[in-house]
Amino acid sequence: MIADRFQRACFKPGVAVVHRLAVAAPDTADPAGPGAAVSSLGYQRVRFDVDTSLSEGLTGLTLQPLLWNATAGRFFAGPKVALTSSDLDGCPAIYLDVETRGAEAVFLKVAAATATALAVDIYATPW
Repeated sequence: MIADRFQRACFKPGVAVVHRLAVAAPDTADPAGPGAAVSSLGYQRVRFDVDTSLSEGLTGLTLQPLLWNATAGRFFAGPKVALTSSDLDGCPAIYLDVETRGAEAVFLKVAAATATALAVDIYATPW
């Protein structure tokens, strides 16, 4: 977010990127480093677009942002977001807006899922 000449907030989004494709199972561990994360340098937030349209029998999905701390050399977990079947019914494409709070990189973890066949694509746009 930057201010214009009248000191009103205005947003200059970054380039949208593919974050993760064809996630077929929940993540069993956090990534070891920021290599697979989305760069959030210079941005306050990252919007994750989560496409579950190719999943079958999806009745629950839990997502969790992980913020990279270079000094500690590890990710720190943000709050989990649990989606139920009523959240997912008729809306296979959802977004999650994550405040990065100065973190260099952010990774969206699939913490849990209940599905016959899970297939999740995640796209990210820093802003």
